[in-house]
Amino acid sequence: MTQQQISKLLDVPDRTLRDWKKNRHRLYNLLESLEYSDAKEKIGAVDLNDVIVFDPHYYSRNFFWQTNEKSEQKVYAVISNYLSTLNKQDIKNLCEQFGKNLVRSVLKEKYKKMYAQGFIATNGMDIPLSGRYEHNKMYKQLLGMINDC
Repeated sequence: MTQQQISKLLDVPDRTLRDWKKNRHRLYNLLESLEYSDAKEKIGAVDLNDVIVFDPHYYSRNFFWQTNEKSEQKVYAVISNYLSTLNKQDIKNLCEQFGKNLVRSVLKEKYKKMYAQGFIATNGMDIPLSGRYEHNKMYKQLLGMINDC
């Protein structure tokens, strides 16, 4: 695995991995020698494009109207939909299920796209956006909830 894959898979900052590479080189070499897909499978990790079995009972409400039972959903869709609830428990569940880094990366990507577009599209009305997404109050609130997990 590459350093980026190790960081993503283990939810460990690059800084920690650099320390491991220097001071715990046997551990780092072991991780580096593993195949990403094998390690991912062994620890039950997911990528944004993976399809998972989603259980709506784990969250405050079901955003996937197709069924009230378990269904197959993309990881990105689950994270993206439940970030919009602003429900602390839902966000905590996302962090537990997918890891803080993955949830944080979806939040950042969503806000970057909205600000690049310049507006939020709603039914019949576009809400203009200006400034930087990092200064958006909602973004900061969601980021705080993720960091508190």
